[in-house]
Amino acid sequence: NYLGHYLKKPPISGSRLAHYTSGATLSFTCLDHRTKTYQQETLSQTDMLRRVVQHIPEKHFRMIRYFGFLANRVCGRQLPRVYEALRMERRGKAPKLYFAQMSKAFLHRDPFSCVLCGARMVYTAAIAGLTVQGLINNAQSITQLRYVPA
Repeated sequence: NYLGHYLKKPPISGSRLAHYTSGATLSFTCLDHRTKTYQQETLSQTDMLRRVVQHIPEKHFRMIRYFGFLANRVCGRQLPRVYEALRMERRGKAPKLYFAQMSKAFLHRDPFSCVLCGARMVYTAAIAGLTVQGLINNAQSITQLRYVPA
């Protein structure tokens, strides 16, 4: 089951691979957690395979996140007790982020204001289930929808 994770997606993404010499070495970038900087590391193929195999648990090994106080069934009741025992402050819920907030923060632009005139855009209708041919046939009526006065 756990091995399926590596079959579905690779252990190192292609964007992190810096260089590969066929049959010899593999270079990739990784974050050094001690210095908080990215470093380039070069390993042989066998060393790289050894590192990947370290993450495959033994047969009948119970994954820790599904066991004990982290089990989905009991974590709501048990985690507050763990926080008390360790004298930790329980974090509050993170505030919800919405598309408009993220767009304003990242792009410095309100996604609901018109790029042409600056007026506030108003939701008029949703057209669902049209095929490409249906969109082409109704293109004239669809384009006129945006000029409905608010």
